[in-house]
Amino acid sequence: MSIDASLPQEGYQLEIAPAEVTIRGGSNAGVFYGAVTFLQALPPAVFGREVQAQANWSTPALRIEDAPLCTWRGLHLDSSRHFQPKDFLLKFLDAMAAQKLNRLHWHLVDSEAWRLEIRKYPKLTQVHRDFPAYYPEEIPTNPTFRAKYRYGHFHGGGHYSQADVREIVAYAQKLHITIVPEIEFPGHAMAALTAYPELGTTGKVPVVRSNITPDLFGVHPRAMTFLKDVLDETMELFPSPWIHFGGDEAPKGQWKNDAYTQKRIDELGLRISDPEHPNASEDAMQAWMFNELAAHIAKKKRRAVGWEEIMHGKNLDRLAKGAVIMPWLSAANGAVAANAGYGVVHTSVGPFYLDSYQVKSPNEPSALYGGPFTLEQIHRFQLFPANLTESGRSNILGAQCQLWTELMPRTDDVEYQAYPRACALAELTWTAPERRADTDEFLARLVGHGARLTALGLNHRRVSPKASQQWSPEFLSSGAAWELAVAVTATAEKPFVLLNFQYREGAHGLDIQGVELLDNGQVVASDKHEGFTGGQPRANQYRMKVPAAYFGKNLTLRILAKGSGGNDSRGEVSVSTAAE
Repeated sequence: MSIDASLPQEGYQLEIAPAEVTIRGGSNAGVFYGAVTFLQALPPAVFGREVQAQANWSTPALRIEDAPLCTWRGLHLDSSRHFQPKDFLLKFLDAMAAQKLNRLHWHLVDSEAWRLEIRKYPKLTQVHRDFPAYYPEEIPTNPTFRAKYRYGHFHGGGHYSQADVREIVAYAQKLHITIVPEIEFPGHAMAALTAYPELGTTGKVPVVRSNITPDLFGVHPRAMTFLKDVLDETMELFPSPWIHFGGDEAPKGQWKNDAYTQKRIDELGLRISDPEHPNASEDAMQAWMFNELAAHIAKKKRRAVGWEEIMHGKNLDRLAKGAVIMPWLSAANGAVAANAGYGVVHTSVGPFYLDSYQVKSPNEPSALYGGPFTLEQIHRFQLFPANLTESGRSNILGAQCQLWTELMPRTDDVEYQAYPRACALAELTWTAPERRADTDEFLARLVGHGARLTALGLNHRRVSPKASQQWSPEFLSSGAAWELAVAVTATAEKPFVLLNFQYREGAHGLDIQGVELLDNGQVVASDKHEGFTGGQPRANQYRMKVPAAYFGKNLTLRILAKGSGGNDSRGEVSVSTAAE
């Protein structure tokens, strides 16, 4: 292993020859990513903590020269709504490194809990400590009811001491992952304002229990001093070049009705008369607040990051240059911000919010958002839309997937929602579009990659092997059943043929009347129950027992199906054999 300065900083060359393995990287990170690729050429068990010495450790000879497309390849983790212990964070970082992901956006504070120890303000981590870690109705896998979130209710479970944070950050650095902390303001502040109500606009303890609470940090000196103090302690813990300021979902009613805030708006020359935007002055006040604190962290060579709302209205013209914007409401705003000279990280609700359904299936855990937002949607996302200028393209830093944990109370829930969709994000942000394989080829590789996710100890969703047949609008418009030639290798041990239908895209599912197994046109087995892709549990699985006389024969499947309410559905059917 060695460093070669002629290579891109995160790029590498890997050569596996009979006598030796050589890895050269443009930096330590490049060498690290070359080593990850080498590990991927070995048996999946190498990613486990207990490796079997008896495994076959041979690997094909090969030569790879590679470098990432994007500098920001990230995951966002919400530890405020539900707390994850330190050991899980270390495991989560291991899994990220195995996908060559390099940014962890850590959401540490919100209305439901403040998780980061701030020594100057000890009450912050005390207000939630006597509450349950999660409520029973939040469990997403409960089969008896759809889970419900508990916005505005405190969640116990713990917080991260400064010693914990230093250990987690140091571990991430060894894996070449930068942890970007989020200190949210002016909204999502119920926990902080309960601990220190004098920091708010009204000076009172918040009482509204909702996701978007009306209670905001004030803009008065005491509140600004608090935020600067918190940022100072945060920067001591996190060497990240970026500090996230939040900035989303901050209704301006309190600021609008507060005499001091209105006086400051006039003193700062921020008064804007705009009938179409009645909160224009208050939005300008938020931009001022953002810029003041961005200037504060800039003294220590840090850059501010914010959610899309920081650019709304005319604020894009007011924000400090060097700020990074995360457009989550409108992917189009990513191009607007990048063309205006701001760094952009794509975080669009669709497809990058992983608190959504992965597939359309009644067996999936309850999710906060709808969807499904699928692997395919992530893999096909256009990072560089056509309306980007040349300089705008260079301002697209990358993309990240969000794990908001309202309905992920346990670490298993987090892992299931994250993987394998995070693998699609990794490929999207690593591989240039002209070199990226089509999605079907990616899914085929992902089947094998699942063994690595298992070795990492992740509770991930399993991806089925490539389907034997796909349906599409073109097929459905024909109105005919299709016949599928398959080599059924049923035996006495595995006499059943199983069909699973998986809906992928479109406004409608697929109505299935039944399936038949034929030998030279003669039906030898059938399953004629009605099913719907996305309907009741097990309705989209079909099974037929093959008579012993037909074991090993090349049989034909006939599938009787039609579009449900229209012909715009896409999906696939996989065929396998089983013992029962």
